[in-house]
Amino acid sequence: MHCSSPPSLFHFHRSSLSSNVSFAFPRPSISPSYHHRRLRVSASANNNPILKAIKTSAGTLVLTAAAVFMMGKFRALPARAESPMVLSEESATPEEKSEESSPLSEFLENSEALGALKSVLQQKLEDGEDGEALKVLERIVSAQPEVVEWKFLMARLLGEMGETDRARDVFEEILASNPLSFEALFGNALLMDQCGEGDAVIRRLEDALRTAENENKLKEARDVRLIMAQMQFLRKNVDEALRSYEELEKEDPSDFRPYFCKGMIYTLQDRNEEAREQFAKYRERSPKKFEVEGFLQTPLSRMKLFGTDSES
Repeated sequence: MHCSSPPSLFHFHRSSLSSNVSFAFPRPSISPSYHHRRLRVSASANNNPILKAIKTSAGTLVLTAAAVFMMGKFRALPARAESPMVLSEESATPEEKSEESSPLSEFLENSEALGALKSVLQQKLEDGEDGEALKVLERIVSAQPEVVEWKFLMARLLGEMGETDRARDVFEEILASNPLSFEALFGNALLMDQCGEGDAVIRRLEDALRTAENENKLKEARDVRLIMAQMQFLRKNVDEALRSYEELEKEDPSDFRPYFCKGMIYTLQDRNEEAREQFAKYRERSPKKFEVEGFLQTPLSRMKLFGTDSES
């Protein structure tokens, strides 16, 4: 499994309906030199506990044509700390090394420390220190292999860095344990399409759809159909994609995602009045209220998506 892809895999260009539509991700980074060290998180002396120094927010959503809101569910990493979070490192003594088999694992078991680390990661993601970020994420994934959100973030970062094969490996690892994971299916499908494996993408999604239907998982089946519609859009089958969204809309008028996807396609076709109608329907139903026009006017390359799979 190998293909060459540009570093800008996760960028969306409005100039063409055939352009890639996918995620633009933040970039994490902390000093990767965890080897034989112990990390300690501290806040400014003027602040109370760490959690008070971390803003909580719904997260920053990215507009990636019709793709992002097909997810339907979002989980945000904590926002930046109001005061600078300081990571201080202490060299561990030989005695400490023997007593602490996995300092990073112990560090991540502390919920406040983990929240602070996420805050630092978010800031470093925005700073674009990719190589350092990847090393940190690899260590975190190794320390917390059961936490799939870290794997999603690592896969997205790898894709943003143009490490397509490695990103696909991470998505495949997730799919091995959860074959109907929406984000893994979607992310992997985008990468397969980028590698020119369009037909294989459709077959893979058809298999996933059959699995969902055979297991009577209606929500998962609908999610797969949304991904399939997006893949049709990427393959320039715009009319077919619109028909798929219309079918999904009729089956469940309360689902906001088809309206948003149709609105994006109409926008790209300069069918602005129809686009406004679709976005209005989207706003009426979306649990996350924000102005779509504001996102359309914001440089897409500067928007970021932090995670998925939280309750809508």
